[in-house]
Amino acid sequence: MSQHQVLFQKAQDHLVGGCCAGGRLHKAYGQPVYMQSADGSKLYDVDGKEYIEFHSSAGPMLFGYNNPRVNAAVAKALELGNLVNFETEYTAELAGLICDIIPCADLVRLFNSGSEATMAALRLARGYTGKDIIIRFEGHFHGMHELIWYNHSPMGQMDEIGEIENVPNSGGFAKCFGDVVKNVSFNDIDALERVVKRYKGEVAAIIMEPIGFNSGCYLPKDGYLAQVRELCDREGIVLIFDEIITGFRIRPGSAQAYYGVTPDLTTLGKALGGGMPIAAIAGKRKVMETFNPIGTVGASGTTSGALMPVIVAVECMKMVQEPGFFDYLEKIGDKLYGGVNDLFEKHGIPGHLRGLGAKFGIYFGVEDWDTVYDWRKVREQFNRERAAEFIRKAIANGLYFHDYGMSPVPQHNGFGVAHTEEDIDEALERIDKIFSELK
Repeated sequence: MSQHQVLFQKAQDHLVGGCCAGGRLHKAYGQPVYMQSADGSKLYDVDGKEYIEFHSSAGPMLFGYNNPRVNAAVAKALELGNLVNFETEYTAELAGLICDIIPCADLVRLFNSGSEATMAALRLARGYTGKDIIIRFEGHFHGMHELIWYNHSPMGQMDEIGEIENVPNSGGFAKCFGDVVKNVSFNDIDALERVVKRYKGEVAAIIMEPIGFNSGCYLPKDGYLAQVRELCDREGIVLIFDEIITGFRIRPGSAQAYYGVTPDLTTLGKALGGGMPIAAIAGKRKVMETFNPIGTVGASGTTSGALMPVIVAVECMKMVQEPGFFDYLEKIGDKLYGGVNDLFEKHGIPGHLRGLGAKFGIYFGVEDWDTVYDWRKVREQFNRERAAEFIRKAIANGLYFHDYGMSPVPQHNGFGVAHTEEDIDEALERIDKIFSELK
C-alpha cells in the first residue's frame, strides 16, 4: 500500500471525505494527492515523486514555491511578533502599492480570502447605490457564498430576453438569496441591456471575471467590456471586476489595464499574497468611502490585514513591478502555449490550448477558437472524459494538473516565474508522449 493510500484511509477517520476542502479530492486520481514539499516549479509527494507543477495551488503561486523573498518576508513578520488585528506601517504601504498598480484603485480594504472580498464588494455596491439586484454571468465564479455562487457549473433555462434562471452551485442555499441575483450570458451585450431594462432602477452592481479563467480561458469579445462600462455609467450601476485570478498575471495593471476598461471596484487575491491568505477590494474613492468608519457598510475580520500576509504581499507587489517580470512570464507562456497547440496538431487530437498571461485552459474537443467566447458552446463540445484521461496520464508522467471533477468546461491551469524554459521543454516532451497514448 502506498503512503498516499495510508494517509487517505487515516484522514477519512476525522476529515469529511478525507480532505479539508471538497475540491482537494483529485477526481482523476481518486483521492487527494498528498504532498511532502515544494520548491520553485516542483512538487514532491509523500511517495517521493517529483512533479512539474501547472496548478499554482489554484492560483496563489505565481512567484513559485519556497521563494526566498517570500520566506524572508515571513521571517521578518515573525521577528516583529506576527501582529494580528492591529494597523502597521506595512498595511498602508501595501495599499499604496496596490493603488500604484491597479487603475481603478483610489482606496483599498484588506480581507482574508477571495470569497470574503466578493461578498463585501457586493454589500458595498448595495450600500452605495441603495439597490438590491446583482447581475452576474454564467460560467463565472466569484466565491462560495449565497450572494453569488450560482450558475458557475450548472446551466439554467434562458428566457425570451436572455435572463437565465438561477441554479445554485451548492445545497443549503435559501431561495431568498437568489431572488436578487440575475444571470446573463457573457459576451451578449443585447441580452445584458434587456435584463438591465427589465430591472431598471433596481440593479446595484454587475460583477464579472474580465477573463473567465475559472472556465478555462473565457475571453471577452473585442469592445464588450467597454460596452458594459458604458451601460453601467448610463444606469448608475457599480461595475465590479473580479480579478482574484487575473490579478497580476497580465502585466501589473491586470485585465483592466490590458483591456483599457476601468471598473468601479475590483477584487484581488491569490497571487496578491504569494501563498499567504490575503485578499483585497480596491476601487474608486466615491464608492469605497461607503465602507466604515467613514460610511455605513461594515466589512472586516480579526485576521484581515494581519502582519505576515501583508508583509509578504508587499514583497509580491514589488516583484511584479520589477523590470523583466512580465517579459519572462510571456516568454514562458509563448513557449508552452505554442508547444501544446503544435502537439494537438501533430497528433490530430481535436482541441486546443487557450492562454493569456500566466493562466490557461486546455479545450479537448473544442476545435474552433471562436467557440471560447461562448460558454454554452464550449460546454456542448468539451470532451470531459478525454480531459480526465489526460490529467491521469499527466500525474503518472510527473506533470501536476488538478481535476476538481465537477466542471463541464476546462479548468484553470497556470505557471509562474519559477518555471524555467527547461521545465517547459521537459513538460512538452511528456505531453507529446501522453498525446500519442490518447489517440
